[in-house]
Amino acid sequence: MAMVSETWIRIISAACAAALSASLLASCAAPGADGGKETRGASESTAEGAYTTRPEPLDERLEELDFGGRTVTVLSRANDSDRTGREILSEELTNDPVNDAIFNRNAYVCEVLGLKEIKQVVADGAGELQDLVGKMVNSGDQTYDIAAASVYWGTMMLQNGYMYNLLSNGIDDYLDPYRPWWAQYWVEQAEVAGRLYSITGAPALSLTRMMFVFYYNKALGEDLGVEDMYTVVNEGRWTIDYLNELIAPLYLSVNGDDVRDEMDRYGLAINHFENCDTFWSSFDMTMIERNEDGWFEYSDRQQEKIANAFDKVYYLIRENPGTYDTGSTAGFDVAKNMFTSGNTLFASIHLMYAETPEFRNMQSEYGILPAPKYDRNQKDYFTYAHDQYTIFMVPCTVADPALCGAFLETMAYESYYSVQPTYYDLVLKGRYANDPQSRAMLDLITTHFRVDTSWIYGIMIGEPEANVFRELIEDGLKKFASAWATQAGALPPRLARFRRTLEGIEY
Repeated sequence: MAMVSETWIRIISAACAAALSASLLASCAAPGADGGKETRGASESTAEGAYTTRPEPLDERLEELDFGGRTVTVLSRANDSDRTGREILSEELTNDPVNDAIFNRNAYVCEVLGLKEIKQVVADGAGELQDLVGKMVNSGDQTYDIAAASVYWGTMMLQNGYMYNLLSNGIDDYLDPYRPWWAQYWVEQAEVAGRLYSITGAPALSLTRMMFVFYYNKALGEDLGVEDMYTVVNEGRWTIDYLNELIAPLYLSVNGDDVRDEMDRYGLAINHFENCDTFWSSFDMTMIERNEDGWFEYSDRQQEKIANAFDKVYYLIRENPGTYDTGSTAGFDVAKNMFTSGNTLFASIHLMYAETPEFRNMQSEYGILPAPKYDRNQKDYFTYAHDQYTIFMVPCTVADPALCGAFLETMAYESYYSVQPTYYDLVLKGRYANDPQSRAMLDLITTHFRVDTSWIYGIMIGEPEANVFRELIEDGLKKFASAWATQAGALPPRLARFRRTLEGIEY
């Protein structure tokens, strides 16, 4: 692995915090309902997890802290603009709303906690990040206070005993994972028998950016006589069956050569790989459930439903004449280009694609929908985020676990009330979704994030749900029964090993 270059070490100093403190508090604070206590934020909302909820005041215990000019060092993966953006640290004010919100958030954190600086060390990929954490822990070093990795690669570090349980070890003196600035359903699924070794939520802008949505071309829909899709969603009729029936007759060979390619017209552009994962969340399905001891175990309770769902998704991606299968990961850009060129009614890709020049310059008006439900009996729509969003962990050799907890909590609090609303309101709503219905749809999508344990601890337990759906559909195999039987046999011992691993962690 390449060594970490000094040029990749970024710092925001307390001087920045001091310079920005007055303007930051003035612009973000509003009179509260507690006798004049200042609170930070915007409009009211009662939706669980909504980033626009009127802010609660920061915990007074955090406001009373002063760490005497200490430095917090975050070891992270690269600032990949295609996934994470600069969610940890921005170097300077640039008049870009999101960049400046992150810069100001860090200034606020330094000011509140009495920090000298927040330092980011960027690893050269997931492998080097794991190596650096391992070397630090094994040598008893205290270089990095926080490790920020993708959920896919990050949780596998737990099996080496590298991380602290965030619910103890003094971290819980200040970190409260049950506050709205943390992803509550994720915390529920990640916590196992009183152990929580990683966390995500508002500080992870990548969590919002990586959510899968269905874009739809309003103008093309009108030309094709399609009913208003927002009405369909709001009436609970947006289901996998509705989608399959709607798009089936929409294929048109534009140039008449009878070769199905990206230049023809379709009902849906979707890929046969990561997109398959979406439906586990949107259909509210799982192979793993919590037992009475608080640990997770294999469950066949939903086997029949999941088998039926497999048939529907297989047909959607592999057999529906109105679908264009864009391939695997690279297919997201193919879907983006097809959609913004007006060649497909729907495209199933990440929310972050709304930021791209192609979407900004798109001539036709478009809408953003959640993934469809399993059927009309399912009450809610649910959103899945691709497994490359960021999680935060505390290595078990850090000098001051309580400081780490205070830092994460304060950063999450301020992200919830400044960074996320800036991204959501100014970038997504303000620029790309300029009508009330679109705004309501985005609220629905972002406040119904749902992911189960199988995706959080995927590598450690053999990625059972990906093997049942993703691998079969990628290979074009209708062998659900045998794939399920394989996982039904393999998953219980894997979960047992997972339990023994976590029970064996000292911290």
